Order: sequence, then C-alpha cells, then structure tokens
Amino acid sequence: MRSQNIATFVVDWGTSNFRLFGLDSEGTLVSTIEAPLGVLQIKHAEFAEALEQKLKEMTSDYQHKTVVMAGMVGSASGWFNVPYVKAKATVSDIAKNALLFQLPWGAQAYILPGVSYRTSALFCDVMRGEEVQIFGLSLFNQSENTQVVLPGTHSKHVFIENGAISRFSTYFTGELYALLSQYSSVKPPSPAGKEVNVDAFLKGVKKAAAGTLLNDIFSARALRLFGELNDNEVADYLSGILIGNELQSIKRPNIYLVGGEALCQRYELAARQFDIETHTFSGNTCFLHGMSRIVKELSHGR
Repeated sequence: MRSQNIATFVVDWGTSNFRLFGLDSEGTLVSTIEAPLGVLQIKHAEFAEALEQKLKEMTSDYQHKTVVMAGMVGSASGWFNVPYVKAKATVSDIAKNALLFQLPWGAQAYILPGVSYRTSALFCDVMRGEEVQIFGLSLFNQSENTQVVLPGTHSKHVFIENGAISRFSTYFTGELYALLSQYSSVKPPSPAGKEVNVDAFLKGVKKAAAGTLLNDIFSARALRLFGELNDNEVADYLSGILIGNELQSIKRPNIYLVGGEALCQRYELAARQFDIETHTFSGNTCFLHGMSRIVKELSHGR
C-alpha cells in the first residue's frame, strides 16, 4: 500500500477502538491503522493530538487532507456532540448534518451524526457508526426494502425502506453476554473457544425459542449441576440463548448480516433454527463503502 496516494482519511472512532483508513481519489483503500484508542481513553483537549499522531504514523503528507470521522467520536463522550439525524435518514441527510471544523494543522474535518428513531415517550433508539455500514451495504444489496442485523455489543436490527434507514431497534445481546460471563452465578467455567461448539450453541438457541429469557439463562447453571452441560459447553450454550432470544423476534424470511466473521457465523447458525435465510457481508467492507459514499456527498457540497 502506498500512503502517498491518499486523498482522504476516514476514521471509525468508537468507545474502545480507533481505526484509520486512507482512501485514494477513487475511494479505494490505500492504508490502514488500528489501535485500542477509544474515545473514553482520551481527554477532550487531546483528541486532535491523538488523531495527528496516527495520521503521522500513516504518512508524512497529511496536513492538507480532509478527515471524515464516524462513531462515538461524535457523542457526548467524544470530541464533539453531533446531534442525531432523525429516521427516516438517507446518506444525503448524514452528509448534510455532519459537523465541519478545522483541525489545528489547517485541514478540514467532519464528524458524522448518528441516527435516532422514536415512536413514543417509552420507545426511542439511537445508533452511531452503524449507519455508515448500512449505507455501504447498498453496494451489494440492490433491494430498496430489507432488514439488516448488525451483531455486536449492542446488536442493531435496521429496516431499510426506499434506500433510507426507516426504523431500528437495539438489542443488549453482546453486553449482556459479557456481564453474565464475568460477574454472574452462571459464569462459564471456561471461555468460549475460537470454534463454536455447535451442539451446545444450538441447544441454547432451541431453549430460547420458548421466549422465557430470565429462566433460560438460569438453566445454564441447572443443566451443569445435573451434568447435562459440560464445563466447556456453558459459554456457547449461553451465547445460543441470547442470540436465539434476539432473533426469534424476526418476522422476515431473510435478513442481511453485517459484521465480523466469527460473530456472524453464530447468527447464521441461530437463524437457520428459525428458518431465516441469511446473507452475510463484512462489517469493515461495508464501512469503507459507506464512507466512500458519504465522502462523495460531502465533496458535492452540503
């Protein structure tokens, strides 16, 4: 990869991690840097310094090139709190509502807004970063109306209508799994392995079909006490319960999955138990395609 060909920098800056991508004038990836440098690790006055350090690591020729950032960097915990765009939201809405400012070294920077969705006082939801992946998915999915699931710490179920994010809901699946795995009485004796224990995982998915989540979670302890779950099966069983509980709400016969390979594999396995057909795409690839679309929108003026 040749850093001298970089035309624009795009950044995925989340709670825990920082990812910098250099794109050429055609939107093609030229260079990448990743670091465990989330927004919660940085004081407000130090965001510019942290960003410049990573830009210097990628190339010495960075001073006049635009930086476009997405994710929690635009939250109240980030560099600037950029207001959400209300659903329905299009790629043009994201570009038009991006925060434009000048970096200390003179280059332009944008921080993208997230998307909010509200139907009542008791139902509201938000996303930051996932909207970029959604708009990047359009390169592969030509359907104007579909449902997309983005597995993660806070899994998103997003409905696309006429190319816009029309509505979505967030599931606490990943974070709940982490809490149960570290601090609960059903804490697995051993962590999940790199390979899914398919039998234990599907046993959890089938248990989740009953729709009694709190009881289902405790069954991990009871089954182990009675010798029906081995120590090395508990983690995958719990994973199956939580993912199965999440997916049983889906009414469509097919969905798109966007995310990392290992986690999407679990969602594919669980979806089959509910007769849901899945089409899986890389979260990184969708993010880059989404950012390329947004960069083009920004270059055409707001």
